[in-house]
Amino acid sequence: MRTLLLTTVFILLSLCVFAQEYSYTHYDLSDGLAGSTVYCTAQDRDGFMWFGTETGVSRFDGTHFHNYSTSDGLPDVEIIQMFGDSKNRLWMAPFRKSICYYYKGKIHNPDNDSVLRKMHFRNYVENFAEDSKGNILIQEGRSLLVLDTTGHVTEIDTAEGKPFDRCHACTKSIDGNFLVQIDLKVYELIRGKLYLKAKLHGDSKARSFIDLNYIAVSRRAVVYRSGMGKACILDLKTGKESPIVFNGYRYQHVNYGIVSDSIVCANESIGSCQYTTHGKLVRHFLPGVEITRTFMDDEGNNWFTTMGQGIYRLNSDEFRTIRIDQPKYPGCAALSIVRSGNGLLVGTNRNGLFRYELPSLTRCSMKVVSQEEVRRIFFVAPVPGGNVLYGTGSNVELHDAAGVLLNSIFQNVKKAVMKNDHEMIFASSNGCFLLNIPQWRITDTLWHERTTTVYYKDGITYIGTLNGLYALGKDGDTTFLGKTIPFLRKRIAAIVQTQDGLLWIASYDDAGIIAIRNGRVVASLTKKDGLASDICRVLAQQGDCLWVGTDRGLNRVDLKRPGYPITQYTANDGLGSNAINTIYVDNPMVYVGTPAGLSYFDETKVNTSSGCRFYWLDISSSGKSRMADTNLLFLPYRNNDIHFEYVGISYRSVGNILYKYRLLGLDTAWKTTHETFLDYPALPSGSYELQVIAVNKFGTESVPRSLHFEVATPFWRTGWFYAALVAAFLLSVWFTTAIWMRTIRRRQREERQLSRRVAEMEHMALRAQMNPHFIFNCLNSIQQYIFDQDVLAANKYITGFSRLIRETLQNSSRSYITIGDEVRYLSSYLALEKLRFKQKMDYSIGFDPDIRLNRPVIPPMIIQPYVENSMRHGLRHKPDGKGVIRIVFAQEGETLTVTVEDNGIGREKAASYKTREHIEYQSRGMQLTAERIGLINELKGRGGIEVEVIDLKDPNGVAEGTRVIIRFILNSLPTQNEMYDQDRIN
Repeated sequence: MRTLLLTTVFILLSLCVFAQEYSYTHYDLSDGLAGSTVYCTAQDRDGFMWFGTETGVSRFDGTHFHNYSTSDGLPDVEIIQMFGDSKNRLWMAPFRKSICYYYKGKIHNPDNDSVLRKMHFRNYVENFAEDSKGNILIQEGRSLLVLDTTGHVTEIDTAEGKPFDRCHACTKSIDGNFLVQIDLKVYELIRGKLYLKAKLHGDSKARSFIDLNYIAVSRRAVVYRSGMGKACILDLKTGKESPIVFNGYRYQHVNYGIVSDSIVCANESIGSCQYTTHGKLVRHFLPGVEITRTFMDDEGNNWFTTMGQGIYRLNSDEFRTIRIDQPKYPGCAALSIVRSGNGLLVGTNRNGLFRYELPSLTRCSMKVVSQEEVRRIFFVAPVPGGNVLYGTGSNVELHDAAGVLLNSIFQNVKKAVMKNDHEMIFASSNGCFLLNIPQWRITDTLWHERTTTVYYKDGITYIGTLNGLYALGKDGDTTFLGKTIPFLRKRIAAIVQTQDGLLWIASYDDAGIIAIRNGRVVASLTKKDGLASDICRVLAQQGDCLWVGTDRGLNRVDLKRPGYPITQYTANDGLGSNAINTIYVDNPMVYVGTPAGLSYFDETKVNTSSGCRFYWLDISSSGKSRMADTNLLFLPYRNNDIHFEYVGISYRSVGNILYKYRLLGLDTAWKTTHETFLDYPALPSGSYELQVIAVNKFGTESVPRSLHFEVATPFWRTGWFYAALVAAFLLSVWFTTAIWMRTIRRRQREERQLSRRVAEMEHMALRAQMNPHFIFNCLNSIQQYIFDQDVLAANKYITGFSRLIRETLQNSSRSYITIGDEVRYLSSYLALEKLRFKQKMDYSIGFDPDIRLNRPVIPPMIIQPYVENSMRHGLRHKPDGKGVIRIVFAQEGETLTVTVEDNGIGREKAASYKTREHIEYQSRGMQLTAERIGLINELKGRGGIEVEVIDLKDPNGVAEGTRVIIRFILNSLPTQNEMYDQDRIN
């Protein structure tokens, strides 16, 4: 009897809860979940949610699922337990005798992890726990394995000297140790020893109910099946046990769970019931859905894993939605809401008018306005006398408090507003009309065309149409406000005036809302400013807040703060639907009519703040992941493309996350995107820093994250390359100039060689001219001997002459000869001349002892003409005394000086003799020699030979002879090897 009573109470409580259902976000296979049957869930330190399914593991970031299977390292695809530790390892237990864990992008299993390879299990692992020291407890039904921080594994399989029998629950104790359930006892595991913490109580059959699904333990409490149809919660601190309402049908129960140490969850095939630790039922979630696990993440979001229906996340426990069911029409939409006394009147799209008692929102009554046709109730207003005025899609009706129809006018209503207690202005497809309620007749037609909305304030009627907004004044004048404001030429959806005198107008033409004052636009809000959508349907004003209903959710505009910040509320927060039909605000409660029914919430209790985390998922270049190189990311210039994948984790935002980013080095301006990736296909070389901030739907920003990387500079853009290029250019210029100069020099050299060859030929020609002259003189001497009939002298002279001729021919073939050769030649010549002058002259040749006769070299036949000139002109006409010629070779530094001196008659007197001689006999030796010296100096270009002639005189001025000084500049004369360079001649 007692069990039946508890079951009845449970069912009644469940029905009460069902009337006001919560809102959930549902994820299944179509969203990317690995499997629709989900056994377990956990959260890692980065904020990712992990789900173990029957066909693999899913990691969820609030936007995308990333799935893992055996190809990624799982020992088995069916994962039944998960646990995240303080080192950010995600432990997983498959439905086999093995475990694995995910860490830094890799699944570690017994095949690739030596520590896991040491563990041996008797059955599948049922639970994990971590103590305050970082040791990991791995629990299976009949043993405990403790993995310490050094990688050492300790196995415990006895308690109080007896082997384990039923060990199914564990956690961390308040003191930071392990808390373990074994049979009907709870132990604290301290330094490898089990200490009894508490005993579990129950009837004689309670022990048979202790298994994985019928017990759960937290730091403060234990929930367990204590007998047939019995369950209780044990407070570990006080030892108090509290019974909980329990459905005795075994097949409905799935398991127990404890979240946040204070909420006990009974997960069943008909939903999840939550109790306080004192056994009080507080909420019932997902009625009719088989729940396998209940989990609360670090932001307080409730997650439910199911058998065959994926996962659910509770959007908010502050939002409730009342499903409106009418006879024949389940699930009606709420189109109009108004307060009447202590109740709330709600009109539906199926003729229905519901009254809900405030504040419990218990349904008090329901009536159908008309049974004849389906009508939509767009307007409800209580009027004096307890009557209610209705505006529908076909009629305007007046009903009494009992619902009896009093009056009706056949005219459809789109929107309506009460002008005063006895007049209503309503907009219809036929125009805009003024209805006198006591007289029940239309007293004025304000507009003759289709109207979309109407608003009345301070004697001015604002009429919204498909083509814009019109204002009808007290005097009946009509003004088209769209004449000066383009926005007011659009389809007008709603109008309201706020306390500060601003007239706010909403457009259905995807334009948002504006505020005007004195014919000027003073504010404009669109989706870019935070509206859920630019298609606006309804406006409501209460205090300093403006509420905007759109096709994508509800928006709260704060009129007190600069810029009018906007807070969005959508189905992901708990609304029954995103399509907002009507809004009624009764501070602090907000009532919203949607196609899913009546949604309501207390805006002061709604948590509009939610954390936002940012996480890099992948960074790749040229198809290769570079996540391991993020500390020093360097891209070759040929692989200068980079792809970033990231995510902002904010589960309550349900993927509605904005990312602000900028790439310093390329641009300094912040940009925004909703995409979770960035591509830079061809970055120029340089240093970059990508900065990204994730902003969730509540405006909460993540911690800014930045990533430094460099794109290598191609060698042709480096400084050294430019330097090498400049050097190469200079080298090429130098090389070109050198070749050009070499060519010029070669041409000049060829020209000089040609000139030298020409000069040499001229030189040889001069020598050829000089040699016959000398020979002529010698033959004259021989002829003289013959005339004198001196045969012996002639014979001797001929012998000397032949030797002189041979030396002359030898010397004439050379460009240069040694001093020794020149001395021998001069000696031969002077010996002949001495014979010719019959011993009337004498000569001497002297030289410094330091002079080497084989060096230096001098041109041949340079000194001989001066000696010949002394003989022929100086000594020949000497009247008395013996003529003497002295030749001296001396070296002074780099100059070789040859002095030829005679004691003849002098140049002046010799010239007088010369002029009296026949022209054929005048000697050209001196002229030829002067020309030769000039050519030699021209060839050398450095003044190689200098000649100085000095007239010798006594104190009385009488000529005593001539001195010729010939100076050879040694450094301008050729080397000994050049003497025999036949190319200089040939």
